[in-house]
Parts: sequence; C-alpha cells; structure tokens
Amino acid sequence: MKVAIVNASARENGNSSHAANFIYKEILSRWPDAVVARVNLCEMNIHPCMGDAWCRRNDECMQDDDMRWIIKLLDDCDFVVFLSPVFFKDMSSLMKIFTDRCYPMIKGNPGDQKAKKSGKKAILIMFQYVKGKGYEEALKHTEWVLENLGFDVEDSFLFRDADDFGSAGDDEKNQQKIAKAIAAMGARK
Repeated sequence: MKVAIVNASARENGNSSHAANFIYKEILSRWPDAVVARVNLCEMNIHPCMGDAWCRRNDECMQDDDMRWIIKLLDDCDFVVFLSPVFFKDMSSLMKIFTDRCYPMIKGNPGDQKAKKSGKKAILIMFQYVKGKGYEEALKHTEWVLENLGFDVEDSFLFRDADDFGSAGDDEKNQQKIAKAIAAMGARK
C-alpha cells in the first residue's frame, strides 16, 4: 500500500503537523509494509501557477520544481490524506498554490475540464482556530477542488476550536475519527 500525507500548514508544530504524525503512525501500525510519503508543503519548492496553459498541451507543468515529483507521487498512491488549516474561511495559501499547480492532473479547457484519472481515494482534514460555526464552507470548497482534480474524498473533517499548540491534532476524539477513516480507506483499497 502506498499513501501520501500532504500537510498544507506553514507551521512545524501546529495541528496539521500533529495530526500528520498521528496519521503516519496509525497507517504503519495497521499496515507495517505500507510506503508512506510525507509531503510538508512548507518545505517544498513550489511556485505559483503561471496560468500559461502549458500543462494542457504537454501533460506537465513547464516549471521545474517539486510539483513534478509530487504529482507523480500522488498518481502512484492508493490514497492520500490532505491536511490544511482554515484561513479566512478557506484552505491555506500553501494548499491553494498546491491545488492550482495540480492542473496537469486535469484535461480540457477551463469550464469544460475533467480529471485525467478519477477515483483516487482521499481524506481531507481541516483545522479551524476561530471558535464558532460558519467555516464548513472552507471544507466544502476544498472538497470540491480536490474532487475536480480527480480525488474521491471519502471522508472529511473540520476540527473546530483548534489552538496554536496542536491540541486539535492530538485530541483523542479527533484521532479516533481519523483512525476510523484510515481503516476504512485501507478496506476500500
């Protein structure tokens, strides 16, 4: 089994990182032979999309940065776990740059595009620092983006009231939900 964990947080020790550590250990405890790739977007060399449509004509982006191997990695995985904090009721800026650069994963012209490969299983986990409701739209929008890239988002979670110290990523109830989703992904493989 091959799995990628894509962490779209800029913080080394935040909720997404704590959850990524838990997910990594959970996957290996269930499937010791699994190959698990951890992609911390804040450590990657990823440039913003230039919007030049090169990838629609050439099946890859003209920019030679880390997105080339990340897209190949995603293509080879059985499932992917995406993690992102919520900023301004949306995905993080790192997640936005990442998803914009996944354009080589789709074909067709804007407005009439389809994923080159569909059905890649995924889990989406987002962390909301601000207390209260109203941030579900960030989760729904990010799901929509991932589904347009060809991912089948099997489970998605928005963990509210996340503090600055990673407690939402370490919270036992949150980890139980994540573990259940991971187990289900393995069963669907």
